[in-house]
Amino acid sequence: MPALRELQTAFYDAMLYPAAEAAVLDRIEEDAATGRRRLAAYRDSIFANLTGALAATYPVVERIVGAAFFGEAARRYAVSNPSFSGDLNDFGGNFATFLADYPHAAELPYLPDVARLEWLVQCVYYGADPPPADLSALATTLPEQYGELRFECDPAHARLDSRWPLDRVWQVNAIDYAGDMTVDFSRPCRLLILRRQGLVGIEALAPGEATFFDGLRHGVTLAEAAAQASGVEAGFDLGAALRLLVTAGLLLGASLDRRADRSRQRS
Repeated sequence: MPALRELQTAFYDAMLYPAAEAAVLDRIEEDAATGRRRLAAYRDSIFANLTGALAATYPVVERIVGAAFFGEAARRYAVSNPSFSGDLNDFGGNFATFLADYPHAAELPYLPDVARLEWLVQCVYYGADPPPADLSALATTLPEQYGELRFECDPAHARLDSRWPLDRVWQVNAIDYAGDMTVDFSRPCRLLILRRQGLVGIEALAPGEATFFDGLRHGVTLAEAAAQASGVEAGFDLGAALRLLVTAGLLLGASLDRRADRSRQRS
């Protein structure tokens, strides 16, 4: 009598690789033809569920390539990237990397970045709710100390830079889009993915805005982030960038840079 783990491993292999069916057929009390039909039914159901999970996560990728192409790519992805989670929402985490190496997608070099965007959209959607914002420190900070402020940012967001116009690709592939389908693939993008009232949105950022927000979310002071932004975009508008982040609800808290306080006290 084979061990349960051995049987489970044989069944798993038979689901992914039909050529491995023999190890299971030898152990079931049915004729081979009936056994193959049963295994095929299980296999079809498993791959249908996995393909459905990927299609739910990557609807834009599926619209770009079509259902047949997507289904075959999903099948090959499932074989090469078995799920180690009981949550099918986790299944597509490596799909962008898979597409980057998938020879049949080579004529669509922007496709992996579209998949990266869609994965971030899902991650932001399922991210934990942030605590209430508390920006009271702004009212109690002296104007000459504003540059020393550091901000806590809402974790329910993501950033993605791409050499491709992903925001436009996303727009023209929306289910209800009926406008001009022209896409200028020479235009790069800097995107902010954020959640508002339970819905995930995509905002295109100017170079300075993207650099400024990246600095704040990585813990640099307001002055440092503004200097970095001015270095990549002449005429960077600090006030407008701050208003954008506050309006979007991305700044949860502010505090003075205590290191700067200590430096002033020593001097």
